[in-house]
Amino acid sequence: MTIARIILAGLVASTLTFAFDGDTFAAKFDSLPKAVKETAKAHMDNAFPVSISSAQSEKGWDYQINTRVDGKYHDLVIDENGKLVAVKDEADMASLPTAVRAAIEKQAATAKIVTLEKVTEGGQVSYGAVMRHNAQGSTVQVRVAADGTVRSKK
Repeated sequence: MTIARIILAGLVASTLTFAFDGDTFAAKFDSLPKAVKETAKAHMDNAFPVSISSAQSEKGWDYQINTRVDGKYHDLVIDENGKLVAVKDEADMASLPTAVRAAIEKQAATAKIVTLEKVTEGGQVSYGAVMRHNAQGSTVQVRVAADGTVRSKK
């Protein structure tokens, strides 16, 4: 066994231990409201669990279950009543509709695209991009509708 494989095996083992030990994913998942856990289980399929976070919104608590599927992130946002609010999937330029790709490329003319995602929310699909302007050191987030219309930029 080569040194690289030994290091990789150790890294994988430590990652799995971290993901399922103590106050990590398993413990946090067990502490979720029952309805949230049921919805998460129903939508996780073959996903590798990574982390859980929560935030209070105007309507109550939202829980984000962060997972990986085929090496890309697949995040579920579930409200405290167990309703699936949004699914966020990592995307790449080649997978974006032509109009969306053009809108994002136009917004990123002087920036580097850091992340791309497809967001399904209430049956509607939109796309997001996080861009970094190296000259200014600023980060910009853009949300684009499926037809290429820029919905927000912050």
